[in-house]
Amino acid sequence: KIVDKLIMAETSGIPSSLSRGILQPRVVAATLPTPDVLQRGNGSSTSSSGRKKTSTWRTWPSSSLGHLVGLSTIGLTSRYLSRRSSKNTLGRQPVALRAGGAQYGDEFVGDEVDADLVDSLKQRTLEALDLDFILERLQGLCYTATAAEMAVDPHALLAQSPEEARALYDTVLELTQLEDADLDLEAKLDIADEVDKCTHGLVLEPNQLFKVSESIEALLRLRNGLEAANTRGVEIPSLLAYCQDIDLPDRLLDIMLEAFQEDGELSLKKFPELAQLRQAVRELEEACSRTMAEVLSSGKYSAYLSDDGYMQFGGHYVLGVKPRFKEKVGRMFDESRSGRTAYVEPFEVIEYADGLSKSKKELERMVRRIYGNMSLAISSASEDMKRCLKAAALIDLARARLFLGEDMEGEVPKVGDDGIIQVRQARNPCLVLRGGKKVVGYRLELGTSSQCLLLTGPNAGGKTVVLKTLGLLALLARCGIPIPGGEAPRVDFFEVVLADVGDMQTIVDDLSTYSAHLVASRIMLSAAEGVGPRALVMVDEAATGTDPQQGAALARAMLESFLEMGARVVTTTHSNQLKDWAFQDERTMTAAMEYKLGRPTYRLTTNAVGESHAIETAQRLGLPTSIVQRAEQLLSDDQRQLLALQRQASAAEQDYVAAKLEAEEREEIAKKAIGDAAAKESDLAYREKEIAKMEVSLKQRMEALQRQ
Repeated sequence: KIVDKLIMAETSGIPSSLSRGILQPRVVAATLPTPDVLQRGNGSSTSSSGRKKTSTWRTWPSSSLGHLVGLSTIGLTSRYLSRRSSKNTLGRQPVALRAGGAQYGDEFVGDEVDADLVDSLKQRTLEALDLDFILERLQGLCYTATAAEMAVDPHALLAQSPEEARALYDTVLELTQLEDADLDLEAKLDIADEVDKCTHGLVLEPNQLFKVSESIEALLRLRNGLEAANTRGVEIPSLLAYCQDIDLPDRLLDIMLEAFQEDGELSLKKFPELAQLRQAVRELEEACSRTMAEVLSSGKYSAYLSDDGYMQFGGHYVLGVKPRFKEKVGRMFDESRSGRTAYVEPFEVIEYADGLSKSKKELERMVRRIYGNMSLAISSASEDMKRCLKAAALIDLARARLFLGEDMEGEVPKVGDDGIIQVRQARNPCLVLRGGKKVVGYRLELGTSSQCLLLTGPNAGGKTVVLKTLGLLALLARCGIPIPGGEAPRVDFFEVVLADVGDMQTIVDDLSTYSAHLVASRIMLSAAEGVGPRALVMVDEAATGTDPQQGAALARAMLESFLEMGARVVTTTHSNQLKDWAFQDERTMTAAMEYKLGRPTYRLTTNAVGESHAIETAQRLGLPTSIVQRAEQLLSDDQRQLLALQRQASAAEQDYVAAKLEAEEREEIAKKAIGDAAAKESDLAYREKEIAKMEVSLKQRMEALQRQ
C-alpha cells in the first residue's frame, strides 16, 4: 500500500496521503497481447561426440514460451540477438490498459491490473535474459520432432522442483557413460500426424505407413541399445525408466515390422500371398504382350488396321482398327474423336486380358486390405505410440542437453533448495555459444553470506552481463543443462526468476519509463511474496529515471522489501546512496566492474565499489570534445576534484604499466645478455678443453718421436 501511494504521488501529482478509498475507479476490459507464430529454420550441428544432422522443423507458437505456470514460473527470453532486430518482441504488443482499479494520468493500480500484467512481465523477463537463444541451440541439437518441440516449450522443459532438476542432470550424466553404438537415435520420428489420422479412421498412404514402420523399428533399436548397455554393466536407471515406456502391442509389431522394402514397397517376404499375385500379374502381362506380338507378326488383321502396333487402354491391349471391321477383330473399348479409328482388343488376347484385370483388382484389394489393417493397428495402439514417442523425445532431449553443455564447456551443478549460487568461473552462456573473443569469467556467490549482490562500475562495463549471467545460470539449472560455471558449481532451484532490465514500457502502454518500472516492481514484489529463497529478482539500473534522491529512496525500500521476504536479489546501480546502503547492510555484498587504463576490463571485483566514469566513457565513445569539456565545467567543485583525481590515478596507473613493461623488457634484455654470456663462457670452456686435449696429444707424439 505504501508503494502504491508513493507511485500515485510520483506519477499523478496527487498527495500520497490521499486515501485510495476516495478514488472512484472505473474498470474496463484489458486488451491482452495475441501470440504470433515463430518460424523455426533449418537446424544443423556437429559435436565432439560425432553428432551431425540437418533437419527442418515445423513452426511453433511463440506464445508457448510465455505460458508459464502461475507466478512461480521462470521467465524465458524471446530475442535471438544474432538473427532478429533488438526491437522484436515475438509479435507481442504491450498490454493496453484503459483502467484497472484506479487510473490517474500514467498510474495503473489494483489487483485486477496486476493479474493482467503478470504475463506481460514474464514475457519481458523472457526478452531480458536471452534464454530463447539457448533454447534455439538446444532445439538444433534434437533429432526427433517431438524433442525439438519440447525444447522450446517451458511446460515440458523446466523442472518444477529441485528433485526434478536433479533427475534431469542424473539422466545427462548417465549418457556420458554410453558408447555411440548404445544410443541409436538418429530418426526424426515425426509421425504424430500420421498417428492422429489413424485415430480419426483414415487409411494412411503407402509412404506414410512406410514412415511409421521405420519409426517403430527405430524405437525398438533405441530400446535394445540401452538395454544391451545395461546388460554390459552400465548403470543407467533413468534411461531404463524411459525404455519401459517404449513398449508396443504385439499386433502392431507383427504387421509393421519388416513390412516394407528399402524402396518403400510392401515386403514380398512378409506377405507371400502378395508375391504370388504379383507373379501372376507379371505372367499374364507377358502372355498379353506375347500374344499381341504374335497377332501383329501373323498379319491376320493387317487389312483391318488403321494404325501400326498396339497400345494399352485401361489395362487392356488394343489395336487401332477401321470402324467397319471392328467386329471381325474382337471387343471394342473406345474410338478416336474423329471416329475413324476403333480401339479393339483382339479375340486371341481377351482371355489373358480378363485374367490380368481380375488379378490386378485382387492385388489392389489385397494391398488396400494390408494398408487398412496397418492403419487400424496404428489406431488401436495410438496411445502406446504417443507414449513411446514421448519417451524417445525425453532421451533425445537429455542428449541435446549434454551436447549443449559440451558446446559451452559446462559442468553439472549441485542443485539445492536454499537459494544459493556459487560458481568459480561463471561465463555468460549466450556469449560462449556465439564464440568470438574469449569470454571473461566471474567468481559469483549469492545466498551464503549475503542475499543481495549490488553491482557497480562504469557504463558499458559489463554490469548487466553479470546480472544476466546469474539469471541464465538459474534458468539452465531448471532446464537440466550443464552450466559454464567452472569446477564444482552450485546453482540451487529458483521457483521465481524475474528481471527488470531495459525499457519497461514494453509491459504496459501509455506509461512513462519510470512509471513502468514502478509497476514492474510492484508485480515482482507480489510474485516473490511467500516464495522465500526460491525467488531470484534482478533489477538493472535501480534508482534511475526520476529524481535521484527520491529514486534512490524508493529503490532502497523496494530492495529491502525483497530481502525481508528472503528473496535473492541482483541489482546494478550508479547511485551513491545505494552504494552507501549496501556497505551498511550486512545482507548485501557489493561488487565492482574493473576499470583500468581508461577502459573497462569486464572483470568483477567483489567487496568493492566502482565509479561510473561517465565523463571518460563519453570521451572514449567519441562524444564531441566541446560537449565533454562543457560537462566538466558544469560539475560541482567536489565532482571536478574527484574527476581530476580519477584521471591522475589513471595516468599514474598508465605510467606504472608503462614502467612495468619497460622494466620487463629490460629484464628480458638482461636475461638474454646473461644467456649469451653463459653460452659464450660455455663455448670458451669447451674450446679450452679441446686445446688441452690437443696439447696432450701433441706431447705424446713428441715423446714418441724422441724414443725413435
